[in-house]
Amino acid sequence: MQLKPSPRAISLYYFGIFAVLGVYLPLFPSWLQAQEVRGLAMGAIAATLPAMGLIAPPVFGFIADSLGVRVWLIRAACAGALVAFALLALSSALGVALGFGGLFVAALAFAFFRAPMFTMADVVAIETSLSSGIAYGRLRLWGSISFALMAIVGGALIDTARPAAFPATMTAALLAAFAVSWTLPAGDEAPFQRPRQQRGAREAADAASAPAAEDSVQHRARALLRSRDFRLFLAASFLAQSANSSYDLCYTLHLRDVGFPESLVGVAWAVGVAGEIALMAFSGPLLQRFAPPTLLAVAFAGAALRWALLSSVRWWPALLAIQPLHAVSFAMMWVASLAYTRDRAHPQILATAQGLFSASAGAGSVIGMLVWGELYKRGGGSLTFGVASITASSAFVLAVTFARSTRRSLSGSSVFSASSQYQE
Repeated sequence: MQLKPSPRAISLYYFGIFAVLGVYLPLFPSWLQAQEVRGLAMGAIAATLPAMGLIAPPVFGFIADSLGVRVWLIRAACAGALVAFALLALSSALGVALGFGGLFVAALAFAFFRAPMFTMADVVAIETSLSSGIAYGRLRLWGSISFALMAIVGGALIDTARPAAFPATMTAALLAAFAVSWTLPAGDEAPFQRPRQQRGAREAADAASAPAAEDSVQHRARALLRSRDFRLFLAASFLAQSANSSYDLCYTLHLRDVGFPESLVGVAWAVGVAGEIALMAFSGPLLQRFAPPTLLAVAFAGAALRWALLSSVRWWPALLAIQPLHAVSFAMMWVASLAYTRDRAHPQILATAQGLFSASAGAGSVIGMLVWGELYKRGGGSLTFGVASITASSAFVLAVTFARSTRRSLSGSSVFSASSQYQE
């Protein structure tokens, strides 16, 4: 009998891994600048995170669905990310200058393992929601709380001008996340025995009729990719996340350039995450009332508005007041995307479908990271976030298109609302 991770263990794991992002996202661009990495070079290194979000999630998702493994993949990913940053911290402490090539390789290794740390967590959280009746958003919000806390503490205490401070803090956060991953029970997962067992099962099933092949992971995944609405959803996710990546790369730089108080930069990030937490907490009732495609259209419209305001506003209290729109541009987009993916995917290919969504969003971030760094170098925040607003508007158009043509086959609240029950 396979043990299911408890909601408390999932929440604790989210808390641990988002502490890592709470250090990484606000401080990594500034740390790169302190290492004399700017413009296109900075964008290329920062793009490793979404680039591996394009490659790693489908690979790990297919492995997870094919082998029935979840928690062991999470532990392996945490260990790999930890080793990558531990080596970077060691080189910084020893005063070894890595240059662009070394920094790129270190960031690439971290990014490869970081992707399944989060993607597989969402898969496990969705499956836990089904068995426990606790809404996904109520599990995921602990990650947002952790991110906000680390953004505030890291912004106040970590001096990115000191070469070893940032990588050492990242190493400590990753060590904590790896330790927390062992609170997730693996149940009867046997990563070294499962392939042999499945080979025997496949040989025994070779005599089965052709319809049995239609139930395979590969067949169901191909059928999902052939559906027009799912392809439109992936395209909209690509555009929306390419716009969102302007925030990840350039927001801190923009605040400092317009005279935002240095001590409040972490607070600005935290205000955005506070809105995210609020929406996550009430995502269940929201998804009971509205279909995921409708919420996606609203989220993309809110993102377009947010980036347009960010490109034009200069007064720092007003910039702070814009931050609650993060609840719409990110949190609503995220929970609605997972609800839509869950609605459209058979349970057998849940990790694969989640990986495809993550890959599409990752591809958008890759393109965005490569563009935003150079745009910011040329035109600052006005140009960068203005283009991001246009990009998010294009995602909105696609979302409206597939919202009109998508029939809500299963209630999205089957997973994201505590009061609903999943039906096969």
